[in-house]
Amino acid sequence: MTFSPELAAAHRRRLAASLKPGDLLLLPAARQTVRNNDVHHRFRQDSDFYYLTAFPEPDALSLIKVTEEGLCLHLFVAPRDPSREVWDGKRAGIEGAIERYGADQAYDLTALDEKIPELLDGAERLIYAMENRSLVRRLNGWRKKVMAKVRQGASFPSVAVQLSSILSEQRLIKDADELELMERAAQISVAAHLAAMTAGVPGTTESELEGMIEARFRSAGAKRFAYPSIVASGANGCVLHYVDNDAAIEDGDTLLIDAGCEFAGYAADITVTWPANGRFTESQRRVYDAVFRVQLSVIDAVRPGATFKQLNALAYHLLVAEMQQLGLLDQSETVDALVEAKAYRPYYMHGIGHWLGMDVHDVGGYGKKMNRPFEPGMVLTVEPGIYISPDAEAAPEGLRGIAVRIEDDIVVTEGAPRILSHGLPRSSAAIEAYLAANR
Repeated sequence: MTFSPELAAAHRRRLAASLKPGDLLLLPAARQTVRNNDVHHRFRQDSDFYYLTAFPEPDALSLIKVTEEGLCLHLFVAPRDPSREVWDGKRAGIEGAIERYGADQAYDLTALDEKIPELLDGAERLIYAMENRSLVRRLNGWRKKVMAKVRQGASFPSVAVQLSSILSEQRLIKDADELELMERAAQISVAAHLAAMTAGVPGTTESELEGMIEARFRSAGAKRFAYPSIVASGANGCVLHYVDNDAAIEDGDTLLIDAGCEFAGYAADITVTWPANGRFTESQRRVYDAVFRVQLSVIDAVRPGATFKQLNALAYHLLVAEMQQLGLLDQSETVDALVEAKAYRPYYMHGIGHWLGMDVHDVGGYGKKMNRPFEPGMVLTVEPGIYISPDAEAAPEGLRGIAVRIEDDIVVTEGAPRILSHGLPRSSAAIEAYLAANR
């Protein structure tokens, strides 16, 4: 399955329930960005634009107008140009925008300044990304063109609405087709992690594993990674967003790998921690098992009506209790007192998870103080960790330099949580058994 124009059309039909006649939604595509000199970054479409159109080309613009008869999709696109297509590949053009991508009307991009004022005239509410400065500048010009004809009866929308207040809330609840794509992204990522576990023996390097993981993404049909991969051996795992990925892997190191692909526009986000030589040391096992117990409990708490505030509180209490048993925190203090004092912060610096979808940190509100109730169709990560810096003088010496994070992708359902990233060995015993059997 891929992200198809039919899926985008289904998203537009869902959107219709949040709109009313007289509404107009304006949404630009992403633009190509320069990496250096005349070299561009690999193009990635704007998530909102892709969600509603499936149109893959840069610099386009979509306008959705709501009438009594329903939604009308207008696409402004680059026209066919054989001289440029020799260099950049074929474009859909105006005809393709209609025939392949389901636009009701399509226009050459050069017609924007002529047609957009015509389409804005008479609309009641204008819905757009107010933070998009380039779009705002263009809107000001189009507004002037409409208002210049006010004596002839023209009118500019009197109400402006932030796009995210409508579309981000829709994107937060995934439908069955989206969940299928997300599970595919997760399973491609799982297979890449398993390959890295098989190959990542002492004497290899972080960069070799990074290359292997991302090659597996591409060979399985994922066009890109969802975020820069973290391949951290030993104490490098204590750097939460470690991206150097250039160290040699030593005997006795653990590998903390946080990597996920993007498939058909949807992200996976998975972290595994495992011993390079196939066996955890006793200290590594104690820390790993502590984090794994916490993750199991937090995943089980992902139910309708639960909140990130509750999950974080649960994680803090469980992690503090585990840290006490590891000798990281004072056992004479109560767990509640240590949580209140945020005593876990030297060893656990982030929240328990985030929304996941087309963006790895996906759109959608979390509620005041993270208290938005979960609903079926929401997807989130659960990623507890313990990171004991080599410089953590308050920690037992044998634990210093150990970093563990375990992260899975979870769907809220009507009942028990559904794990999209299933298939990884997760207990310390299962990890060691997998490494012994596959190396």
